[in-house]
Amino acid sequence: MNTSMSPASDPIVERGQIICHRNTLSPGGRAFRFQVLCGEIESFPGMNADPDDYLPAFVIQYDNQYFAYLNRCAHVAMELDWNPGEIFDEEKRYLICATHYAVYDPKSGQCLRGPCPKGARLIVIPIIVKDDGIYFADSQIERL
Repeated sequence: MNTSMSPASDPIVERGQIICHRNTLSPGGRAFRFQVLCGEIESFPGMNADPDDYLPAFVIQYDNQYFAYLNRCAHVAMELDWNPGEIFDEEKRYLICATHYAVYDPKSGQCLRGPCPKGARLIVIPIIVKDDGIYFADSQIERL
């Protein structure tokens, strides 16, 4: 299997497994980085990976909710972080790509400004928040 450019310390998380505990995250704070197997997520335009490749992802807390995305800018397939887990802008209102400054809505992943194509957005990683854990959703039904 191939690994991404993510640090080796980023855990590999499979469907149904815990990503992290909720107290790991703070509103607008550092993202929790992890990796997912390409074959376990829905395909998307520009997906250039084999099913057994690992892709970098992250989960954040924003506005008392949790959101998870592939750590991949919608403009160019590069990770967003300034430093590992540092994805929010200084005001902690938006996610921002450190390379070309594309700005994203933390709740929807929609690109709000920057060099992204019109309508571009981050790729959602389906999650379930249960008790004090944040889990990679096990199935389509579980996400509803």
